Amino acid sequence: MGKEGKVMLLHVDSRKRITIPKEANINPGDAVELEVLPDGRLVLVPVATIPKHQLWAWTPENRKAVTDSLKDPRPSITVGTMDEAEEVAKRWAGED
Repeated sequence: MGKEGKVMLLHVDSRKRITIPKEANINPGDAVELEVLPDGRLVLVPVATIPKHQLWAWTPENRKAVTDSLKDPRPSITVGTMDEAEEVAKRWAGED
């Protein structure tokens, strides 16, 4: 890991288990993916599991559609006085 992370020496017990230090921010019950690299290194990556019936929402197209739908199409307006703010609020009332 070098400069981008912390290197820790862990020992494997007789049942091939290791104890992950609390500095790794992995909690009991968390899911992790184990990747065995071609050179023999092991990489643990914390993951979140998604129920199969919700996978449709995680396609790139659907994630973009949700992100786009959350954007406010109204232009930004800078107001300097309370009167200007009230005027803008009157114009936008009922738009949502």
